[in-house]
Amino acid sequence: MLVGRTAECARLADLVDGARTGHSAALVVRGEAGIGKTSLLGYAESVARDLTRLHTQGIETERELPYVGLADLFRPVTDHLDRIPERQAAALTGALALGPAVAQDRFAVAAGTLSLLGAISESGPVLVVVDDTQWLDPYSLDALAFATRRLGREGVVALFATRDTDETASRLAPVESLSLHGLDAGAARELVAEEAGEPLPPHDVQWLLSEARGNPLALVELPALIAHGGHRPDSGAPLPIGDILARTFHSAITRLPDPTRDAMLLLAVLGPRPLAGTERVLSAHELTYADLEPAERAGLMTVEGGAYIFRHPLVRSGVYHGATAVRRWRAHRTVARALQGARAPAALERYAWHLSESGADPDEEVAAALTKAASGGPASLTFPLAARLYAHAARFTPDDEGKALRLLAAARAAQAAGSLDEAADLLDRALDHAAHERTRLDLRQLRCYVDIQRGRPARAREQLRSAVDEARRVDPALAAVMLGGITLTELAIGDLTAARATSAESMQLADAFGDASAALPVRLLHALVELLGGNAEDGRALLHELEKPLAVPDLSFPYPVSGVGGLCYLATEELDQGHALLDRAVHAARSSSTVGLLAHLLGTLSVVEFWRGEWNASLAHADESVRLGEDTGRVIEVCRALAAQARTEAVLGREADCRSHEAQCRSLAAAAELPMDAARARGALGLLELGLGRYEDAATHLEEVRAFSLANGRGDGLYLSWAADLAEAYVHLHRTDEAYEVLRVLDHEAGRGRRPITAAAAARCRGMLEPAYAERHMDRALAELGDIQAPFERGRTDFACGELLRRLGRRSEARRRLQRALATFDRLGAAGWAGRAAAELHAAGGDRIDSGPTPLDGLTPQELRVALAVGRGVTNHEAAEQLFLSVKTVEFHLGNIYRKLDGVHRRAQLVRLLSESARP
Repeated sequence: MLVGRTAECARLADLVDGARTGHSAALVVRGEAGIGKTSLLGYAESVARDLTRLHTQGIETERELPYVGLADLFRPVTDHLDRIPERQAAALTGALALGPAVAQDRFAVAAGTLSLLGAISESGPVLVVVDDTQWLDPYSLDALAFATRRLGREGVVALFATRDTDETASRLAPVESLSLHGLDAGAARELVAEEAGEPLPPHDVQWLLSEARGNPLALVELPALIAHGGHRPDSGAPLPIGDILARTFHSAITRLPDPTRDAMLLLAVLGPRPLAGTERVLSAHELTYADLEPAERAGLMTVEGGAYIFRHPLVRSGVYHGATAVRRWRAHRTVARALQGARAPAALERYAWHLSESGADPDEEVAAALTKAASGGPASLTFPLAARLYAHAARFTPDDEGKALRLLAAARAAQAAGSLDEAADLLDRALDHAAHERTRLDLRQLRCYVDIQRGRPARAREQLRSAVDEARRVDPALAAVMLGGITLTELAIGDLTAARATSAESMQLADAFGDASAALPVRLLHALVELLGGNAEDGRALLHELEKPLAVPDLSFPYPVSGVGGLCYLATEELDQGHALLDRAVHAARSSSTVGLLAHLLGTLSVVEFWRGEWNASLAHADESVRLGEDTGRVIEVCRALAAQARTEAVLGREADCRSHEAQCRSLAAAAELPMDAARARGALGLLELGLGRYEDAATHLEEVRAFSLANGRGDGLYLSWAADLAEAYVHLHRTDEAYEVLRVLDHEAGRGRRPITAAAAARCRGMLEPAYAERHMDRALAELGDIQAPFERGRTDFACGELLRRLGRRSEARRRLQRALATFDRLGAAGWAGRAAAELHAAGGDRIDSGPTPLDGLTPQELRVALAVGRGVTNHEAAEQLFLSVKTVEFHLGNIYRKLDGVHRRAQLVRLLSESARP
C-alpha cells in the first residue's frame, strides 16, 4: 500500500476485483507532475498480476505520430487480431504498422480497438494502463476513449494517468476521474523518513514539507538537491512544484559527463526503443551504451523490458528542454539520418518529423518522397498517416503554391479520418500560401464543408457565398457544387426561402458537369427544396429520375446523398422507399465503419421510423446517432438526433426524457446556430403537451414553431411538423378562427402533389372543426392513408372521430372508433394518448381492456439496438461489429433482453416478437 494513498489504492483494487467478475470500468487519475499518478498505476498492476496487463505511456516527443501509443499498447497481443471482424482487423493492422494499411476513418480503428479488447478478455480479465496520457498521440487516445465508453461485461479495466489539460479532459469525457492532491503532513513525514538515506536536520525537514506541499516525488527528490547545495530555505519565494522538480533533475543531469548527456538526449529524442534499435543511433553520434552507465548509476535511467528508459518523464523532459537548441537539432538530425531511405510510410513519417525538428531547410526532393508515400492509394496507408505525411511534405516544399496544395491534400485526409479540427487548421494554414485562384477556391470550399460538419452552418454559408462569384469565372461546375453546399447549409438552418433561390442558381450551372452523374448531389438538393416549398410535382419527378444513381451513392460526393434522398422521401411521404434507402445506406456505413456518415443517416432514419410507428427502433437509432455524433464532433448530427428523440418520447409519454432532450437540443442548437433543430425540439414539446391534454401549453410551444416555419418560407411537413398538432390544440381551446387559419396551411401543403399523410391530417382537422360532417371527413382521412404504414395517424383519426361522435350522442358508434384508437395507442405505447382515449371510451359507456405496456417498452436504448440487430438475423459477432460493442457486451444485453421479455428465450422467438411489433 502506498504511503498516504489508502483510499485511492482501495478504489483501484475494487476496480480490479470487479474485472475478475466480468465488470468493465475506466478511471482517469489526474494530478500535477510528481503527485503519484504513476505509482498508483503501478499499485494497480501489482494487484492485478493474474490479469492480462497492457501498458503504454505517452511520450512528449512522439505526440505527433499517429497510433504510436496504440501500437505500443497492443504489441504483446497482436496474435488476437485474427479473432476480431476482418474489416476492423485490417484497419487496426494498418494503423499499428503491422501490415498493409486501409483507407478508413479513425473510427474504424477505434471500433477495432474495442473488438480487440473484447477478444483478449475472452481469455480472462484485462487491465489497460495508460500513463502520461497528456502526451499520448490524439489518434490513440481517441480510439481508447471510444472503446472505454462502450465497455460493458468484458472484464476490462482501463486506467489513464494525466496532468490536467483541457484537451485530454475533453477527449476522455465522460470517463470517471480521481484527482490526486498532496499528502497530508503525517504521510509526508512518513515518506521522508522512509526514503531519506540519512536523517535530515529538523529545519531541513520543515523546509522540505513546506516546499514540497505534499508532492511525493518532491519529497523523495529534494533531499538530494539539499545535499548538493541546491535550493535552500532562504532562497526566496516558493517555486512551482514542476520548477522545483525540474531544477532537481537538472542539477543531477548537469553533473554527468558530456557524452552521457549527449546519449541521454538521443534517447529523449528517440523515445523508448529496444536496445538493438538504439545502438545504431548512438554509434552515429560516436557514442556507446557505456556512456549511459553514469546516468544509470545516478538513478536517472534504467533498463526495463529490453530498453533503456528514463526513471520519470520529468527526467526526459529535463534532458530534452535543458539542452541547447543546437544540441537538440543535432540529435534530431542524427535520428533522421538513421531513418533516411526508409520506405514504410510510418518510418517515413518519423524521418520527416525528426528532419523538421532538426531545423532543416525546405527540400523538394524530401517533399516529393513524402508526397509519393502519402498518395499511395487506398490500399497503401491510413487517412491519419496520409494527413501527417502530406503535412510534412508541405513543411519541406519550397514554393508557396506547392505548399498550399500539399496542405489541401493533408486536410482532405484529415477530414476523411474524422479529424475535423485538424482539417480546419490545415486549411487555414494553406490559405496563407495559396497563389492560384482555383487552389484558393478548393481550400475555401473544403473549409466550409468542415464547418458544416462541426455545426457552424451560418459561417459556412457566408464563406461559400463569398467564393461563388470567383468560382463562376474559374470553373462553373465547381460553382454549382458550392451553391449546392450553400443550399445544404440553408436547409440545415431552416431558411427554405434562401435555399430555393440558391438551388435555382446551382441548377442553372448543372450543365457544366461533363458527367451527368457528377451532378447528382446538386440535382438531388434541388429536388428536396422543390418538394419542401416549390413545385412539388417537379421535385417528385426529379427524385424518381435520380432513384437509380441514388441507390448506389458515391461516397466521394461532398454531401451525404443517401441522407438527402431520405429527406426527399420524407417530403413526398413515401415512407417505405425512404426506409429502404436509409436502411441500405446505414448497413453500408456500418460495414465500412464510416461513423460520421452513420450518425447522419441514423438521425434521418429515426424520423422515418417515427412516422411508420416503429418507435422502439426510432428511439434506439436516435440515441445511437447522438452518441456517434458526440464521438465524431459532429454537432449538427447531435442536434438533429436529439430533436428526433424528443418527438418519439413525446408520443410515448416519457415526459422527463422529452423535456431533458428538448432542453439539450435547444441549448446546443443555439450555440451552433441551428434554429430549425431547436424548432423541431420545441414542436416535440408541443406534441407532448397535446398528448397529456395540456392544450394551452401545447399551443404556446407550437406557435413558436409556426412563427419560425412561416418566417423561413416553410409550410408543414414530416420533418418539421406542427400544423395538425396546433390546429387540434386550437380546437380544444375553442379558438376556431385560428384553427381554420392553420387548416389553410395544411390544405395548401396537401395540395402540393400527392402527400397522403398531410392530406389525412387536413381532413381530420376539418372534421374536428365541422362536427356535423365529422364522420365523412374522418373516413376521408383514413382513405387518404390507405395502406400506408402510419399507425399513429390512424389512431389519432379514430380517436378524434370517437370524441366527436360521443359528444353528438352517438355512443355506440363512438365506442367502436375509440376502442380501435385505444388498441392502436396501446400497441404503440402512446401512454398519454391511450389515457385520453380510455377516458373517452369510459364516458361513452365502454370498458377498457388493459393490454399493458408493449413488450419492448422495458428495454434500454442499448438493449433495443442489440435486439434490433439480432432481429435482422445477424450473429452476436456481427451485431458487435455493427454496433461498435464487444461480443461480451452484446451477449450481456441479449441475456437481459431474454430476462425482460416473457416467453422469449431464443433468437427465433425474439425475431418473431420484433416482426409482430413492427406490424401496423
